[in-house]
Amino acid sequence: MDRDPIVFAWRSAQRRHAAAIAVALGLGGPMVGLGLLALRDLVDELLALAEPGRGPLHFLHLVVPLPERLGGGGLVLLPGWPLAESALTLWALGVLIGVALALAGLGWGVARLCVTAQSDAVRRLREVAEEAILRSGPAARDDARALAGQVGAAIRAADGLLAVGILVPALAAGSVLLALAVAAAVAPRLVAAAGISLVAAALARQLLIARTERRDDQRRLEGAALERGLTDLVRRLPAVRAHGTAAFEHARLGHVAERARRALAETENELSRARAPALALAVLVPTVVLAAALWQAPAPAAAVSAGGLSAVLGALAVASSAVAALLRQNRRRRAALPAFREIARATASLEARARAPRRLRAQSTPLPDGGPIVLTNVAAYDPASGERLIDLDLVLPMPSHVAILGDRGSGGRVLAALIAGQLEPTAGAVTYAGTDLRSVDPAERARRIAYAGGEPVLMSGTLLQNLLYGDPAFADGSSPDASTPNARELEERLVEALSVTGLDRLVYGRGLASVLPRRLDAATAAAIVETRGALRAALAADNAAHLIEPFDPARYNRQATVGENILFGEPVGSAFSEARLAGHPFTRAVLEAEGLTRPMTEMGLAIARATVEIFSDLPDDHPLFDAFSLFPARERGFFEDLIARQPEASGWRRGPAGQRDRARLIGLCLRYSETRHRFGLIDEAMEARLVAARRTFAALLPASLTGSVEFYDPSRVTAAASLEENLLFGRIAGAEAGAGARVRALMQAVLRERGLERTVYRFGLASQVDPRQVDPRAAESGLAGRDGFTPFERGAIDVARCLVRRPDILVVGLALDDRGAPEVMAGIERLRAARAGRGLVVCLPDECRPDPAAPFDLVLRAERTTVVRTEPADGPRTGLPETAALGQDAAPSTGPVREHTGLTTD
Repeated sequence: MDRDPIVFAWRSAQRRHAAAIAVALGLGGPMVGLGLLALRDLVDELLALAEPGRGPLHFLHLVVPLPERLGGGGLVLLPGWPLAESALTLWALGVLIGVALALAGLGWGVARLCVTAQSDAVRRLREVAEEAILRSGPAARDDARALAGQVGAAIRAADGLLAVGILVPALAAGSVLLALAVAAAVAPRLVAAAGISLVAAALARQLLIARTERRDDQRRLEGAALERGLTDLVRRLPAVRAHGTAAFEHARLGHVAERARRALAETENELSRARAPALALAVLVPTVVLAAALWQAPAPAAAVSAGGLSAVLGALAVASSAVAALLRQNRRRRAALPAFREIARATASLEARARAPRRLRAQSTPLPDGGPIVLTNVAAYDPASGERLIDLDLVLPMPSHVAILGDRGSGGRVLAALIAGQLEPTAGAVTYAGTDLRSVDPAERARRIAYAGGEPVLMSGTLLQNLLYGDPAFADGSSPDASTPNARELEERLVEALSVTGLDRLVYGRGLASVLPRRLDAATAAAIVETRGALRAALAADNAAHLIEPFDPARYNRQATVGENILFGEPVGSAFSEARLAGHPFTRAVLEAEGLTRPMTEMGLAIARATVEIFSDLPDDHPLFDAFSLFPARERGFFEDLIARQPEASGWRRGPAGQRDRARLIGLCLRYSETRHRFGLIDEAMEARLVAARRTFAALLPASLTGSVEFYDPSRVTAAASLEENLLFGRIAGAEAGAGARVRALMQAVLRERGLERTVYRFGLASQVDPRQVDPRAAESGLAGRDGFTPFERGAIDVARCLVRRPDILVVGLALDDRGAPEVMAGIERLRAARAGRGLVVCLPDECRPDPAAPFDLVLRAERTTVVRTEPADGPRTGLPETAALGQDAAPSTGPVREHTGLTTD
């Protein structure tokens, strides 16, 4: 890859850059020249240089003076058109206006070419980086990560260079030549003056740019020194207070600031001295040109008209601007060079590492349909885990089922990666039916030999898109539906993957926790509303109606918080979110109108006092604090201080400080739930007052805020609420043990009976997966992790991706040693049943011994740096519950997934 951004831009889109230069110089140059000729004639006519009674003027005439040795006189290039005075003025003005409009249109066309060329350069840079990263192996992970960061830095630094990096030098050269040509056309003696003026202006501009850069660098150093000094002062504060050294610190920081100031002052002086030539040249350039025009020695020369002089000065102004733009661009080029050099270095390094495998792939043959996987004198090292294997000589007949025993660090996962072709051996070779896996195209190898590795990665998008990751048909972010080609086959593969990995329970749970879309189709919305009555009837028939506390406009819901009871709906957007509800002016007005400001402030103070007392012996990072406290750990000190200075709810501070204290306490009260926190602060009278505030809130809500709350309505769905809340139209009462499981079991039966179970799974597959943030609803549903999944669910998703492709061989290198043997082996047995007649390689912890009743075809054990073969029936038989899921807690399945799983996500 080219290390210079301008060269890189040229090679990325040569035709577009060449077209832009040709248009800009081939059309723009003559247009500018025409404008200068019109300016010359207009000035000459305005100054009335011609004698009174002269004949018609020749508009746009162009005569190049010839030296005496060539016969003198002039060479007529354009005779012009004879025009009267008034006509010449109109024509000159018209030509100038036309040139201006033509140059504007021409500039638009050239800009489009440059923008397209820049897009080509950015695409080429992305492709270079993509190819290098995709070819990188595990050992090149650091280089690939550095390359990814440098690409973004290069694009930011080269902003504009990739578009006009070639055009600006061409325009500068063309404008200089045009200025010299205009000077030669007016008077040959002006050529030297014009050339000297342009050189002097360029040197002065370059000096100014260099001194400005030095000044800017010194200013950044001064800022960094000041930041370091103040940061160090904050670190020293305990010593300053203990030893009374404030005066010393003032003096010390003063010396640091003085040194930085002196260095900056020196660069400012240098910049000031550099400005002097630039200011002088602003006067000297026209003076030099004017002196050359008036110079008559050694012999009288032809007079230079004022119009001709104006044309020369105009051409010099255009050339000076173009040269200044070139110098500014050169400054940006120097700033972008380090990033492009680093990209070139990283891509060259990755290219060198991938060269040997690529040479093998150049001679590759299609992957065979079957045969043994043979490891011959193989040694391998995994830089990610630090595990190493040496002297491996193994033959794995395929299709067969192979188990690799060994805990973390034993090398079993390195062997699995070698078998799948994901890790290249440092010595020896891994072949499949005689074909070296390094010589096979990576995409073909991954399709035929699938690998679920030790680091499952989830992508932003829906859960369905994550399960179908890698299918080019959905690379644009779309999801499959009934119109997708081979939709039936795709659904069959997805059904099998969900069933084998136990993800059907996860999908069902996420479907119930999913927030309904605001544009839900009318048929589904009507079905959800109709199901509410059937679900209530089923709960009543099972004597479980008391387990649901419905959303009743006239009753306080004890399963909801105070704030949720006042809203009696779901917030849409951030206006009435939990964090902003207490401070919203409309909320405060409603509480004031209902006389609830003081009672809720007192309740908030009681909540803060009780919370501080309960958690006084727990550290801030204790999980119980995060689970049950009404304020985060970072606010603990604030509430402790507030309680200390405000023992009773009276005598509040005046002004903004007191208002903030009361708002924070009201916020605690709004997050309070009696059934969860049980401080005994809400009685029936308070419930009635809160229900009255609910009615006031709904009645007085301004029209501008009507879209900020989706109120609960028994006759329609609540789009901002979860599917489960819409089906129950209430909350599950948690007073009775197992209430949630009992209610959800009845709910599933009702949904299956009414044909809505597929809708739940459809919502679950359409639920969003965002590795960058946590879904609060998913966390409330028992899902963990930054992306809302437990490590074992992420592993199951990775296995499901492989199963959807239906590979010839499936290699599972997941770390399953954190689970009990029964849970792991139950999932493995289900996986083996699905892979009957096809290749399967799994890594198992030592305690997961294969079942003698259904032995593996081959059992290997990873021991330190080698692998040994063991008997399939080695060890005692493990009791295996059939309902356990792969990498998940043993639990009853949600039912036959084939009956309710669909591909559509609308």
